[in-house]
Amino acid sequence: MFTMQTKIFFIFFFILITTVSKGQNINSNIFKIGTDSISSRNLLATFKRDSMDDVPKKQKKNFYFGKKTKKGFTKSNNGQRILYENFHYVKDIESIDSYVRDVYWFSKKKKKIIKTKRITKDNFLLHGTYVKKIGDNIIEKGSFINGLKHGRWTRLSRSNILQDKEEYFLGWPKYSKKSFWDYSKKKLKEIIPIQYGEKDGYYYAFHKNGNLAVKGEYLFDEKIGIWSEYFSDKGKKKREISFPKEPFEENYLPVITKEWNINGKLIYNRQSFLKRIN
Repeated sequence: MFTMQTKIFFIFFFILITTVSKGQNINSNIFKIGTDSISSRNLLATFKRDSMDDVPKKQKKNFYFGKKTKKGFTKSNNGQRILYENFHYVKDIESIDSYVRDVYWFSKKKKKIIKTKRITKDNFLLHGTYVKKIGDNIIEKGSFINGLKHGRWTRLSRSNILQDKEEYFLGWPKYSKKSFWDYSKKKLKEIIPIQYGEKDGYYYAFHKNGNLAVKGEYLFDEKIGIWSEYFSDKGKKKREISFPKEPFEENYLPVITKEWNINGKLIYNRQSFLKRIN
């Protein structure tokens, strides 16, 4: 027979063994692979010592897209209100994308912003932020890179209500479609300008040798104005086709207005032809 002291000893010993074994099971489950847990590596990664690298670097004044710029502004009357334009520009002129429709400059001579592809000593490419205001109300804002609209552009009402929003990439509507002749995407085949899901802007197609093949303009998904075709070898103009000046002119049929041979000699002029037959 066991004495009372012996029984008490066995009871305490049983409790101790049970507790230790349960503790081992709990610990083994925590670090068992495949169970949800916060690993020590992840936990440590949530803490970071302060260092000088964490201090944000002060942005250089009037630097935009890697270039030092100068500030500019214009002021004009818009009815009974004064219209202000605040912008930045650069004096060094890089090569201009000849296929982009709109290139923006600040004309010091005219003291206003103009759109042109002509390079003159009095014009400076817009580069950096742009803000247009009537009084204290912002009505348009965006950014330029080398005279080309880039990033998000917004137009607002005088009540600060969003009227329009556009996305650009170096002068092209951001969602324009480009195709290439080669897999390395160096030989451009076609540029289709897309804005708000419709063709809008200048269209270009290229021959395999890189020369321009077709040039024209879309507006609201419709061809407008003069479209030109070019020969592959010498890049000379082949023909001009006239489309309506405005979209949705149902009674207007596209017609060839001029045509040249490979040597650049005019072989057809519709205006002269109509004069002869009338």
